[in-house]
Amino acid sequence: MLFDAYIFIDWSSANSRHPEIPTGNAPWIGELIAGDSDVVETYHRTRQSACDHALDSLIRHVQLNHRVLVGFDFPYGYPHGFSQALGFQNSGDPWISIWEHLSSIIEDDVHNHNNRFEIASHLDNIISGGEIGPFWGHPQGRNYPNLLPHQPAFPFNAVNNVCLQKFRIVETRLPGVSSTWQLFGIGVVGSQALTGIPRLHSLANHANLAHCSQVWPFQTGFKKLSRSQRGPFILHAEIWPGIVAGRVQNITQANNNIIRDQAQVRAMCQWAYDLDKKNRLCECFDRPTYLNDQQVEHCTQEEGWILGTPLI
Repeated sequence: MLFDAYIFIDWSSANSRHPEIPTGNAPWIGELIAGDSDVVETYHRTRQSACDHALDSLIRHVQLNHRVLVGFDFPYGYPHGFSQALGFQNSGDPWISIWEHLSSIIEDDVHNHNNRFEIASHLDNIISGGEIGPFWGHPQGRNYPNLLPHQPAFPFNAVNNVCLQKFRIVETRLPGVSSTWQLFGIGVVGSQALTGIPRLHSLANHANLAHCSQVWPFQTGFKKLSRSQRGPFILHAEIWPGIVAGRVQNITQANNNIIRDQAQVRAMCQWAYDLDKKNRLCECFDRPTYLNDQQVEHCTQEEGWILGTPLI
């Protein structure tokens, strides 16, 4: 088997603390250790609490020389050209430029108060030269310069003539996935990415974890993984609960009182573990056959990929 443990996080971009009583649309973490039959699920009122919990778990696994698969359910990248549209042409891999930049400008405190709409408006201003930008959506009654409440036209042409698509390549393969540009509405992921990427960047680069952490496919490329080396090893991979929609439905039908977010992290853990036991999880990290070389470059340097997306 590739991994000794599986940790999956259902994220939230809420701007206030969640209630004490567990609820949906809040951070939930599922953790399954190989050999155990049950997923341990924890509810968190804030993003800080969830990340503290994940950090403690990962440090413990590293101390045990474990190999761990970790996944958050928000986009790890943006459509090709985003970094260039912001003026980062010569600053290394585009995904790193974006992660570092968002980490430097997103404010997100221990109470969940964050400035994601202000930052999206700021990024729109840069990309458009003072006009509306590709990011869109905000609460009714609020006004942010450059940030429309409704979708702008796509493809979106930046002021420096970079053309931005509405979806990443992987999102065109998964019906029902929302665009990373949309920040407000049911089932959207744009706000989750803005608040999540800085947290993930901090986690992957933590002093106790950086030496054994990699982000797929940015740092690994597309390749069928093997357990050629022992741990410790932490592999971060973007997830989307729609991959396990059937499992989630079965879990919710069998447990009337379970919260959907809780069911989703349970389903993700069970899915990954079951594939790993069958020696099939390794295939999920391989190169999709329908990607040409240029698309592979876009995905591995900038856009990312969603674990479990069909490869053929």
